[in-house]
Amino acid sequence: MNSGRRLLHDDQVEERLAPLLRAGAEVPLVVTGNSMVPFLRDRRDKVYLKSPDLVPVRTGDILFFKRDSGQWILHRLHHFTADGLLVINGDGQTWFETIRPDQVLGVVVKISRSGKSPFPARRWDWALLRRLWKLLLPVRPALLRVLGRIGRLRPRRPTGRRA
Repeated sequence: MNSGRRLLHDDQVEERLAPLLRAGAEVPLVVTGNSMVPFLRDRRDKVYLKSPDLVPVRTGDILFFKRDSGQWILHRLHHFTADGLLVINGDGQTWFETIRPDQVLGVVVKISRSGKSPFPARRWDWALLRRLWKLLLPVRPALLRVLGRIGRLRPRRPTGRRA
């Protein structure tokens, strides 16, 4: 997981972030990985976490949690089970996993895209898009393929020096 400019190994995340979150801090975290595409992009976007003790977890929230394997993940809460477990999945995925509430270290409260000013994660337009994306779950793989092709067709900015 990438926190600020320093890459943290899975075993360092809890040691470094948990005390800050428990103290009430809002902790920035650079997104790594592509499981939250198209909403969050690898190393382009940053999220801001708060402790689930301070921000009640709601359906649709993006959660930062620890899998039983020790891996730290950022995925969205799809729904709660009758016995209080959390069913989650990445926006770029079609499969689900179930976690316990005690596995959640943080709730995303703000999002910054491409270094721009952060906005609330529960903002109305994002909530609308999130609900639409949830309805499109059966066709997500095809949509993601199309989005990937569109992304490859866009002209790239030159990266080298001009002659």
